Amino acid sequence: MLKSKYKAFEIQDDKVSETVMDGNLIAIADFIKNCKEGSIITIHTLDGKPFLIGMSKLFLYCEDNEFLNNQLIPYLRGM
Repeated sequence: MLKSKYKAFEIQDDKVSETVMDGNLIAIADFIKNCKEGSIITIHTLDGKPFLIGMSKLFLYCEDNEFLNNQLIPYLRGM
């Protein structure tokens, strides 16, 4: 189940960008889509619990695999 807000980080080389985003499919997909190729992506709840960790479009961990496999990945493929 998605939370209402998340902290999202894009890490590339020695640069880290942070943003707070809404906890919905479109906001999460837009963040991932706008990350540069090869960057590390982490999305956390506001209290710091990891929700999604990946590198570019390769996802290594997601707290909600049903959301990842049934919603996020198909949505990203359709973009």
